[in-house]
Amino acid sequence: MHKISPDQLPMEPHYGGGYIAKAFLDAGVEVMFGIPGITDNLLGDFMDGGGKAFTVRHEQTAAYAADGYARSLRRPGVVFTSLVNGAMNTVPGMFHARGANSPVVLLASASPMSEDGLPSGQGNFSPALITRVMEHATKFSIRIPDVRMASYWVREALHRAMDGTPGPVALELPMNVNGWRGSDPQRHYVKDRGRIARLPYTAGDASTVRELVDRLIEAERPVIINGDGVFWSDAANELIELAELLEIPTCGRRMGRGALPESHRLSFTPALRRGFLEDADMVVLLGHQVTSLDGYFDKPAWNHSHTWAQVQERPEDVWYGIPTDLAVIGSVKLVLRQMIDCAKEALRDRPVDRTKWTEALKRAVERRRASIRREVDGDRGKAKIHANVLCQEIAEFMDNSSTLILDSFVGSTHMTDKFEAKYAGQVLDAGLYMSLGHSIGMAIGAQIAGPGRQVLSLIGDGGFGISGMDVETMVRYGLPAVVVLLNNASWGGRGWAHDLYYPKRKGTGDLGHIRYDKMFEPVGCHVERVEEETDIKPALDRAFASGKPALIDVACDTDRLTSVRVSANLLDVWVRDGLGELPPEALAEIRCMPRSAFERIAQTEWGNGAVGATATVDELIEYFKPEFVGKEKASTR
Repeated sequence: MHKISPDQLPMEPHYGGGYIAKAFLDAGVEVMFGIPGITDNLLGDFMDGGGKAFTVRHEQTAAYAADGYARSLRRPGVVFTSLVNGAMNTVPGMFHARGANSPVVLLASASPMSEDGLPSGQGNFSPALITRVMEHATKFSIRIPDVRMASYWVREALHRAMDGTPGPVALELPMNVNGWRGSDPQRHYVKDRGRIARLPYTAGDASTVRELVDRLIEAERPVIINGDGVFWSDAANELIELAELLEIPTCGRRMGRGALPESHRLSFTPALRRGFLEDADMVVLLGHQVTSLDGYFDKPAWNHSHTWAQVQERPEDVWYGIPTDLAVIGSVKLVLRQMIDCAKEALRDRPVDRTKWTEALKRAVERRRASIRREVDGDRGKAKIHANVLCQEIAEFMDNSSTLILDSFVGSTHMTDKFEAKYAGQVLDAGLYMSLGHSIGMAIGAQIAGPGRQVLSLIGDGGFGISGMDVETMVRYGLPAVVVLLNNASWGGRGWAHDLYYPKRKGTGDLGHIRYDKMFEPVGCHVERVEEETDIKPALDRAFASGKPALIDVACDTDRLTSVRVSANLLDVWVRDGLGELPPEALAEIRCMPRSAFERIAQTEWGNGAVGATATVDELIEYFKPEFVGKEKASTR
């Protein structure tokens, strides 16, 4: 991105919005995303000062673009909206950012303060207070109360978005503040002068860090599970150094994927929970948010007899649903440096030999890679392209500096273990709240942040229906991101699943076989239609070589299920006690499912509610296929 020099800053403003534009420029903010309206004057001043304002087709896309920009550069991404309805449209994107600890700053114009409290029927055309709506989607929100404090609150919002654990912030700009005319001195405002000066990081308690390192050295089979905290504190180098120093296998989650490159000999994925991770004797959660996506690390899927330790940025990030022996609060980056220093000192007298443990990891990884190859090879050569094959082809094509954005239920399921992240932040996913249609906006933000970089959005046809029109935004600004549309004519791969598992019910998953390539060719992007698996890589090559925004419409198999889709259907069958309705084809699918599929069901809230508090995985298996219970039990020992 271009840099804004002090001589580009406009003259001292003479109205409220001008102060806000100048405060953003003072802090080094270079781009904003949104839809204009009441903020037009403010945006004009921002652009006169060297900033760029990118307008989109929907405010939801603007929020996602700001998130993609923020995650690509580890700096705030700014969204602007006009009045309450525009702000409301950003809610999915703000929640998306909250789940990823992404520093997105929303600047939302709003009704004047003189109308506060008036019902909408009495002339107030924007009655909702945006700050109230955003309370659960942001870490902080404020309705700017006075034009004399406008600059202060801009600076405060940017700092709050970045300080400590980053996260989204909302600034509500009343019309009377934005449109105030006059030269009012700004109170409590100190210029950042081209940068956002983050508060100093804090280290962890030295004695607790030392004890944690001692426990790791004493452990025979330790592992680290690292998450968003490693990314946001820029601690990849420290993580690599510690893992190699103590020979600790490490699993990257969410934005932490790639902090230890996933091709590294000490790296493993969550797919190795069975057959490797379950044998660990110590687990360290390093800057990782514990959520339902991990089953909250609950039993029986996770072994609570391990020694558990956590390193988190804030006390409230510590998850007490696991028997935690040690908890260190502090910057992940600084705590890792403390651990490295302690380990170097301790290893002088106590060298570590984890050959057996790392050899076990090597065997587990090789088994997993061989399993993936068998699965992909088994899906090749079919009449229609299987998502397994599409994802393998994409993973092999992308270069080491690329950005991959996952935005498809079926695509994410098949891509996760095929694409090996080379750096932290390379894979941008659907977030804790499992957004849909986010990848188009995120691709816009990521491409602006990284010109010349390969940026690929893998999106389903359901999500594309939500946000696809913003491909035109890519065209308008010349952003050569590539959108691969996994077109299986259904929501979440439900098309065939409905006929198989719900034969007596009307369906909601069919989206129809639509030629999106023909729909978007007139928009001006490069388009491809792929119906043969051998054409996938050539289409990718032509799309990136075109130097234009590109849409690759891939006609995918709609007749076969993913294992995750089958597991979801099993749960639905259990809930309605519908086993007797199923045709032989569905029963055949069930008989192929491993014990792990039933474990996934048992650990979900829905599954727990359905089976009751005392139900076990064996009881689920007995319900679905009683003749296999003995065999299932024997196969897991």
